[in-house]
Amino acid sequence: MELQIWPGNWGLPSTDPQCLTVITYCRMCGFDLPTAVVPGTWNGRRLPVLTLSESGEYLETPQNIINLLISRDSIQMDHHLSEKNKSEAVALTSMVTETLYTAMLCALWLDDENYEAVSLPSYKEIFKLPFSYFKAYEMRRFVRCLVLARHSLDDNTDLTTVLKKVFDSSKRCLQILANKLGSKQYLFGDVPSQLDAYVFAHLSLIRSCPAKSRLKEDMTKLANLDDYALRLHKKYFPKLHRDYTPVQNVEHWLMSKTKRHQLASLTAVLGLIGVFVWYRGGSRLHINNRALEPR
Repeated sequence: MELQIWPGNWGLPSTDPQCLTVITYCRMCGFDLPTAVVPGTWNGRRLPVLTLSESGEYLETPQNIINLLISRDSIQMDHHLSEKNKSEAVALTSMVTETLYTAMLCALWLDDENYEAVSLPSYKEIFKLPFSYFKAYEMRRFVRCLVLARHSLDDNTDLTTVLKKVFDSSKRCLQILANKLGSKQYLFGDVPSQLDAYVFAHLSLIRSCPAKSRLKEDMTKLANLDDYALRLHKKYFPKLHRDYTPVQNVEHWLMSKTKRHQLASLTAVLGLIGVFVWYRGGSRLHINNRALEPR
């Protein structure tokens, strides 16, 4: 088996919450699942994808992958939960994967500043030019259509109104999670559950991503959630946590990335100029040599 995942950044093994959910679940269980970083999709399938080497089959979506791990390898984290707890976990998982996920997409793709400062530069690192621009435009359009459809709005709806609805919902979601967590180590006590993998995947990305948004502000105001995300990051991804320096200023992060891209562009331009000069010089030398040849 091998898990195909979206590339990582910001101190996390993947910047996709669905991929990070599966990775975190395996870490919490102590299960070493081989992973392969794939930019974009795997054979046209949205990540994460679990490939089954012995049969050539594959599975999509975090829940389907986790269910297979439970049935096949007995990797179960919810054995300590009561039936009431399990029902509550299902409801909270649905809330997180819809409400927080939608808010994260809006913050990254529908906010013009974050799009230019974070999302587009990240795509430039993953995809080659000019495909990075096409992929980013495609993703931005997908997010807009997704949000409008979920809120039953038409394409002419003012974006400010849409974002307010989305972030009002995400604020309520965060408050519910904060109340559920309280002062506990995990959402259902001292032992992690499947729900913790889902919640951590989303909260850690909100916390680590350099984008500025109301979503991030609402989360950081809830001290127990912020501490929860930081504590689990240290515990389950210690090396990435040690090596990562959190971005305090998105403008500074954008400036540093812009300088790297400008330097890369300048190097490419100078290289092309060098090739052109060499070609022109060689051509002239060849012409001059021919002119000197005896007739």
